[in-house]
Amino acid sequence: MSKVKQNQQKSTIPLVSAKALPVNKATNQAVNKATNQAVNKATNQATNQAVNKATNQAASQAQPEPQLKSQLKPQLQLPLQPKQASQLSQSSQAQMADQLIEMMPTGLVMLDGDGVVVKINKVARSLLDEPILGQLWFNVIARSFKPRADDWHEVSLKDGRRVKLEIASLGAQPGQLIMITDLTETRLLQDKVGQMQRLSSLGKMVSTLAHQIRTPLSAAMLYSANLSNRKLPDNARATFQEKLTARLHDLEQQVNDMLLFSKSGNEQVVAPLSVNELINDSVQAMDALIIKAKAQVNVHLNSDDCQVLANKNALAGAMQNLIHNALQAAESVKLTPAIVNIQVYVEQSSVYISVQDNGPGIDLAIIDKIFEPFYTSSSKGTGLGLAVVKSVLEAHQGEVNYLSQAGQGAHFCLQLPLLAKNKLGGTK
Repeated sequence: MSKVKQNQQKSTIPLVSAKALPVNKATNQAVNKATNQAVNKATNQATNQAVNKATNQAASQAQPEPQLKSQLKPQLQLPLQPKQASQLSQSSQAQMADQLIEMMPTGLVMLDGDGVVVKINKVARSLLDEPILGQLWFNVIARSFKPRADDWHEVSLKDGRRVKLEIASLGAQPGQLIMITDLTETRLLQDKVGQMQRLSSLGKMVSTLAHQIRTPLSAAMLYSANLSNRKLPDNARATFQEKLTARLHDLEQQVNDMLLFSKSGNEQVVAPLSVNELINDSVQAMDALIIKAKAQVNVHLNSDDCQVLANKNALAGAMQNLIHNALQAAESVKLTPAIVNIQVYVEQSSVYISVQDNGPGIDLAIIDKIFEPFYTSSSKGTGLGLAVVKSVLEAHQGEVNYLSQAGQGAHFCLQLPLLAKNKLGGTK
């Protein structure tokens, strides 16, 4: 500042000697004042120009290029938009869920509250073999499904394949989710395995059959020969007739057992069957043997007449085998009267038929063998009775269990699935 002031003084005041130019005090003050104002003005202008120039240069250096600004803008905006990020996450999850549904090995069909197909995956499209999106499910049923009498708990498609349908609700959302599982190959494999098992028993069956039939047949032929004697007394004739009839009944029972055992697969024709009707008919069919054994049969039926999908002849044969075994057990220990209690009850989706007698029960040492074909502890048995019961129950998607201890009477419990009221799904 002092240098600038000196330069300004040199440019405005001539250099003269103080002695040569006398100046009064007022003049000096005026000159000094004017000089200071000029210097200050010039200094301020220069300072402002320098500051403005430096500021502009710094601002231009700090400001990013337009291209850089365009690149940074999306990155600066993303953290400021949480709703957009949430929507993007939900969209990704929905897309992933759709991909998983499409790749599932089970067919999936989703219906809305009106029974219209709103979603279907690849497996379901392949099984149903027609475009069904946006159509009523009941119309799809009429075109794609062709139920058969031997469907059991599956449903047949029009091309012969068998599928299992499972129906689930969508929770709070109206509609249904129908899962379709192709059981065609599984059922074919099960049939082949069952056939091989029965063929493996064929050799043993033939030898056992020859022995079991030969004994009552030889006795029947002997009784028949005695009856041909015209000199035979009437009382002896009546005795031989009764024994002949009994041996023929034994033959019939053995033949029926073997037929039931060989035909207890899935090829049997089934229909809805009342469980109460099954029990009553089975007891009536055994009426003659019950009277002969002087036995007491107590039947306790379920108040709600439940139904199962079954072959009536096969299930009736299984029930009659259990009743016949109970009567034979009482006879083996000369127990009078023989008591057989039959009870029907329902739990969840199954119906249970309990058959219990007051005989000696079954020895624990042979419990694991009682359901094997041709195994018997009785000289009069074929060894097929309980094997028939087990085979028939398994063919009906059920099971048979032995419950009691030795010395407490035999107690068998049959379990069968209740008839499903709606196997195909849909909303009416």
